[in-house]
Amino acid sequence: MKLSLRNIIVTFITLFTLNGCIDEAIFNGSTKLQMSKDTIFFDTIFTRQTGTTYPISVTKIFSVKNTENAWVKASFRLGGGKNSPYKINIDGIAGPEINQLEIGPNDSVFVFLQCALQANNTNNPALVLDSLMAIVGNHTTKTIFAAYGWDAHYYRDSVIPNNTVWNDTKKPYVIIGNILVPENSNFTINAGVQVYTSAPQPIRYTGILVLGNFNVIGSESNRVSFKGDKPIFAASTQPNQWGGIYFLPQGTGKLKYADVTNAIIGIRIDSLSKGNDPSLELDQCKIQYCGQACLIGVTSNIKATNCLFADAGTYTFLAFLGGQYLFNHCTFAENSGFSSRQQGHFAITNTQRNENGVLLNSKPLSLNLRNSIIDGPNFDEIYIDKVNNTSFVTTVESNILKYRNSDKFFDPSLNFINKKPKFLNIAQGNYSLDTLSDAIGKAQLSNPKVTIDILGKVRKPIPDLGAFER
Repeated sequence: MKLSLRNIIVTFITLFTLNGCIDEAIFNGSTKLQMSKDTIFFDTIFTRQTGTTYPISVTKIFSVKNTENAWVKASFRLGGGKNSPYKINIDGIAGPEINQLEIGPNDSVFVFLQCALQANNTNNPALVLDSLMAIVGNHTTKTIFAAYGWDAHYYRDSVIPNNTVWNDTKKPYVIIGNILVPENSNFTINAGVQVYTSAPQPIRYTGILVLGNFNVIGSESNRVSFKGDKPIFAASTQPNQWGGIYFLPQGTGKLKYADVTNAIIGIRIDSLSKGNDPSLELDQCKIQYCGQACLIGVTSNIKATNCLFADAGTYTFLAFLGGQYLFNHCTFAENSGFSSRQQGHFAITNTQRNENGVLLNSKPLSLNLRNSIIDGPNFDEIYIDKVNNTSFVTTVESNILKYRNSDKFFDPSLNFINKKPKFLNIAQGNYSLDTLSDAIGKAQLSNPKVTIDILGKVRKPIPDLGAFER
């Protein structure tokens, strides 16, 4: 039988219409939608700063599946309605209530969830619950939302008044943008305080700027912490969450039992002190998980004892354009993989060069390094750039050094070259010493004597190298 073109077109349109009717059939009964998660947990979130939209949580994503072989019309409602601290968006439609959303056969929609908690006027994190109800016919499927809201003291782009003291150990201090310690002012943070800082921004520094005097007085049992504004464990090892602590010229500081983590540059200090005392003193401090560097001194005067500088993208320590540096019982270790660095992570130079390597300036450098550990995966973990017409003086004794360069800046016979410190668990950022460590019982007694380690543990009569006593 010969079909005309007109008959073929009519037949095709008829089949297409029938097929569309079959696919578009709506399921009229009650059915249970399948949630990919029965509980969505946000861990701890800072409650809202009054009168602002800061902060808001990360976005959680989960799916809702139609298990029927036909289309369904589903409605979604937040249990708390328009007053819920949770915000939903399902396939581009914002809540708190979404009605008659069509979901194809065996298909899914995606739910985007955020949380913005209001102040709860308590000292400790308070649990805030809600739920999402997905309704088809007479059947309701529910997913629980849970988050801990933590009230905080907020400082947004603030100048710190003279003699300010932070000492609240119940509520954290949250810096939005930066704070400035002005010239001739004193700022003190006492034991047990937790400080969080917002994420870096292209046009401004986020962190603590110091032109005056900054003192951090932690203790063995109540350390002071500085980190990014994500108070969850998953973010604890992530770098570049905030700028860091920056001592501008004339700024001075003493930090004891302090932990500085997740910064771009943990601590940077510029210029020498006016007298003989160090511009910056660090005792029992941990500076770790920094995107670029743990500690940078630019023609500065730094003294550090019992400190850990670890897991930074490029430098655990950089002495730039000279300066005076004294390290005793410190551990410098870089195993983060944050960057594909080629040079050693412990770098000292009395020079300033342009991008083409041309010398622009040079200033005297003095380094005193004792009873410490410099370790990492590279053959050479110490980088040196010096010019001989400017003073470059080093006293390097009784250290484990990962170093194979022929240009020695120290006496190898007074150190332990390429020995194995055998840290307890590098993957978890634990740089305590294993029982088989070559650092055990190798330190020289110093004057003044170092009697405790980074954790406040009493050192043995013949101490171990590095920040941690076994």
